[in-house]
Amino acid sequence: MNLWACQGPDGQGLFKAVDYLLPAATEASPWPRPELEFHRFAASDVVRAAADAGDKAARQAVPKLETSPGGDLWELRPAAEQLDSVAG
Repeated sequence: MNLWACQGPDGQGLFKAVDYLLPAATEASPWPRPELEFHRFAASDVVRAAADAGDKAARQAVPKLETSPGGDLWELRPAAEQLDSVAG
């Protein structure tokens, strides 16, 4: 099942959720929910996943993302398809 293509009754979806994060993740604007702690680097994996899935705004945002304190490990992460054969 392609979860990126799933939408709720009012058009909700993963791409829209990622697009909501982009301004704060790229420092274009402050995080709009001060009651929820937000670290820019924490959004990098989901933004990169959305970019890989075809989200143009996410693709443009990738160079502006903050690197995780542990370093950029995106290229080392296995894709979900690669885990299928290991999962049983």
